[in-house]
Amino acid sequence: MEYNKKSSISNNFNLMNKDDINNENKLKNISSIKNGNDFKLFDLDKDNYKITDIVSNSVNDVKSNEIFINIKHILTSTLRTRLLICLFSGKKDLKSLRNDLGKPSTSILHGIKELDKLNLIKKEKKNYGLSSNGTMLAMNIIKLIQNIYSINNNSHFWDSHCIKDIPYESLKKIHLIQNAKSIRSSENDLAKTSKEYISLVSKSKDIKVLLPIFSSIHLDALLKSLNDGSNLELIASKNILEFIRDNGYGGEKFSSFVKDNNMNNNKNNKNNSLKIWELSKEFKLFLSSGNNFLSLGLFSDDGYYDDSIMLLDNTKEGINWGGLKYLNIIKNIQNKLIF
Repeated sequence: MEYNKKSSISNNFNLMNKDDINNENKLKNISSIKNGNDFKLFDLDKDNYKITDIVSNSVNDVKSNEIFINIKHILTSTLRTRLLICLFSGKKDLKSLRNDLGKPSTSILHGIKELDKLNLIKKEKKNYGLSSNGTMLAMNIIKLIQNIYSINNNSHFWDSHCIKDIPYESLKKIHLIQNAKSIRSSENDLAKTSKEYISLVSKSKDIKVLLPIFSSIHLDALLKSLNDGSNLELIASKNILEFIRDNGYGGEKFSSFVKDNNMNNNKNNKNNSLKIWELSKEFKLFLSSGNNFLSLGLFSDDGYYDDSIMLLDNTKEGINWGGLKYLNIIKNIQNKLIF
């Protein structure tokens, strides 16, 4: 992982030095240059989590205590929680509830009575169902359980990694990647995550990448994917783009690649595109989202990118979650530098 302090890009795929940009003579053949403004990811400060002032010493204390009591009353009882989830799928009679929950009638009826006191359950003839309040509460309990499952399913990935640059809206929907699997390198295969990434990229179209590090392995794989008609959008900080230029991916490599690629497209009638976006702020999130996969890499708490582990999801929900993060970040770029 490397960083630098200078970078600028023109829209003809040539990465230029600051001195070049300040030289007006060298800008005559450039149709336009847009400067990337300050880019702010969703900082996970206290304001992000401010739902309501339910812990203040105010006249609302009675109502606040009631909320906490109700939460405790429901979630500390496995039976009451399972009853809400069970009835979320539809109305059921006592026999069906016994079969689904594996509990005796007396226990189930006691749980129903407790939930009825909270106006969460209603009875119609011999069937029990959820009230409107019960339906909304059950829906959110299910989402909470899914979120917890998603976190626990890959707890070793989230442990000791920095999540501050993951958009808040995405963290709230962490259940969408509950089926994600972690790919880990080992002493016998140190390049396992890189090889898996290259394989995924080679089979994907419409790839969007947040690249927080300079890596020739990843760049070569991404550029190679364009030969098969893929579309690539790459977002990187000014410093990383400067490293890209300094390591031969500037005027020579990019321009020759674009020239060769355009020739191949004309021959094969393939339509693809390459867009590179410059950000003025560093970020600690390696996200790749394609049509058939989502991959996520994070930095360790010590500030270094951890290339030994990657989160991978190829479900529709997981891919959409990655796309959501990408769109949230793009929305915060007011001046985009595209080349």
